[in-house]
Amino acid sequence: MFTRLRWFVYGAAATLGVTAFIITKARAMRERLDAQGVARVSANAAADGLEFVGRRLQRSALRVAEDGGEQEVG
Repeated sequence: MFTRLRWFVYGAAATLGVTAFIITKARAMRERLDAQGVARVSANAAADGLEFVGRRLQRSALRVAEDGGEQEVG
């Protein structure tokens, strides 16, 4: 019986902790939701996407092997 009570208390404490964490994050996100913040986040997302595509293209490119022939890498 005490085992169940202990797990209930652990669950309640974890729920309170996670709720406080989420509220803090939500307040911080709300402060960043102005026009400049949205533009900055959008620009960062676009830059990350372009960087990902560039890396993907580099890895899938044909490379010249040592014997002069082409070797597909990727």
